[in-house]
Amino acid sequence: METIVALATPPGNSGVAVIRISGQDAKEILQKMICENLNFTPRMMYLKDVVADNVKDNCLVVYFAAPNSFTGEDVVEIQSHGGYHLAQMIINQCIKYGARPALAGEFSKRAFLNGKMTLDQAEGIMDLINAETDLQASAGSKLLNGRMLEMVQNVSNQLTDILAETEAKLDYPEYEYTQAETTNTLNRLNSIFKEVSNFINTSVHGQVIKNGVKVALTGAPNVGKSSLLNALTETDKAIVTSIAGTTRDVIEGEYIYKGILFRMFDTAGIRESADEVESIGIKRALNVVKDADLVLKVFDGTTNYEVKTTKPTITVGNKSDINKSKDTDIMVSAKTGENIEKLKQLIFEKTVGEEINTNNFYLTNARHIECVQRALSGLADAIASFETTTLDIVSAQIKTAWHALGEITGVTSDEAIIDKIFSKFCLGK
Repeated sequence: METIVALATPPGNSGVAVIRISGQDAKEILQKMICENLNFTPRMMYLKDVVADNVKDNCLVVYFAAPNSFTGEDVVEIQSHGGYHLAQMIINQCIKYGARPALAGEFSKRAFLNGKMTLDQAEGIMDLINAETDLQASAGSKLLNGRMLEMVQNVSNQLTDILAETEAKLDYPEYEYTQAETTNTLNRLNSIFKEVSNFINTSVHGQVIKNGVKVALTGAPNVGKSSLLNALTETDKAIVTSIAGTTRDVIEGEYIYKGILFRMFDTAGIRESADEVESIGIKRALNVVKDADLVLKVFDGTTNYEVKTTKPTITVGNKSDINKSKDTDIMVSAKTGENIEKLKQLIFEKTVGEEINTNNFYLTNARHIECVQRALSGLADAIASFETTTLDIVSAQIKTAWHALGEITGVTSDEAIIDKIFSKFCLGK
């Protein structure tokens, strides 16, 4: 494979910038960069002057010999002083010496192709990098460390055993299943179906962990939606005035509660309006409601304009210091902070339900969920038709399940799927 190079740290001014090189020419390029034919000891850090054009920088450099590296190839890392232009000069010099710019996710893709990790573990890396909460980081860490791989391999091995038995019997068409053999195989398939179903059951909480919860704040103008968003997020995201219709566009804020990210959307006040700009804001507000997981219907005791929705709702009486309305799920005061924590708990109960057990493994990746659903479908077909159709059809249905599970780890994934997954990675990873 060609030797590739990319910045492995975010671009911009920083204490250190890391430039990563991977491929058969990596060590030779490093030797040219330091103007020294040094026989590097793998995994040992050296302090060397790295030369790029007319600039010399005192850097830490390290060489990882194949196959004992992240990608499984020869890998070099140069730790220069941080700075966008300096790092780019070093990268450009590496390109002059024979490397080419890495594509997004190409280092991780090479690690996968060279057997250093499975596809699900590679996705775990990105989940870990993109984590915004402890629970998201924990879920990514479990993927990276092989929890999904272990579960998939266990089920796949069981299916392989059953497939081996059915394929062997297909070689002898005169062979007839005994009732005991039929019962045993069906029992095993049902047990596997139950095990795979448990994967899907974890995806409800898994998707909440991965994507968070979208909450729309709705109500008439001037009922305190913006103040409530500020109180919940403990920020000054939304402009607050006494003028009705101040919020014209959707204002976003977020907070973390019991490990879950709650994304709040403050919307324009819902009312009939001849103002063109305000009307656009109201239309956007209604679209936010359609996309929300939960809708907070906010009242202040003076107006009852209510948005219609089929989504789960909480009726919030705001301005409890002056509003004494009782026809609400909860009374709060965005101004004084009264019952704001209780409202957060109510939102949690309405959307998440129970606290997340950090020791459990949750199916968080949408691609994995889709693969498991197809595996379940194949297993259900095999179980339903086991005693009513031919063995070759049953075998094909079991193979469907086996193939779907293999896509999770990359065992059965085609090149297009692999390319699509790694294209979502950042450069240098």
